[in-house]
Amino acid sequence: MNKIMIALFAIYELSLSILILPDIPSIPPHGHVPTHTGAPGNMIYNTPCSRTACPLGSCACPSYPTIPCPPINVDNPGNGWNAQFNAAGTCYGAQININYGEHGMTRNLAAINVNAPNALYNARITFTNKQTRETPKVTVINCRSGLCAGATFEFIRMDYADIKCDWYLGCGAGCTVILHGGHPIPCDQVSTT
Repeated sequence: MNKIMIALFAIYELSLSILILPDIPSIPPHGHVPTHTGAPGNMIYNTPCSRTACPLGSCACPSYPTIPCPPINVDNPGNGWNAQFNAAGTCYGAQININYGEHGMTRNLAAINVNAPNALYNARITFTNKQTRETPKVTVINCRSGLCAGATFEFIRMDYADIKCDWYLGCGAGCTVILHGGHPIPCDQVSTT
């Protein structure tokens, strides 16, 4: 009887550790997150991530906020560049920096499309412009029906044309926009349908 109880207790303890700690070997090593330079291709994330598993192909930071992960930098994307977040939790807790350098001539970033629940939960996308001749604009951020919950979109010397959200459900709880170092504004206050 004691052996059965010990075995059951061991199984119970192992199941708790799996729920609390993510499967570390399957998480991409964040020290090796590539920095995109030049004219990068579109950013597309189709791999779901949960508290128990973040396979390769997600940009999630499952240890957030306990252990901050290195940022993902996209440098000088060209006109018409876009990012798609197509799976639940795919970029949970990530810091994504989209940077335009001094000598660029980019006028617009086509779209940020959020297509799954919690894809950007606790994530921050920062758009930074250091171009001297142009002020790029994000054409549209598509949040659909509450899919940008917990996301922060920060614009430094840049702007956006439109944030699209559902009329009734809004952009998602906790979604904020920060313009030029100002105070966070709820996405629902600046969005359209």
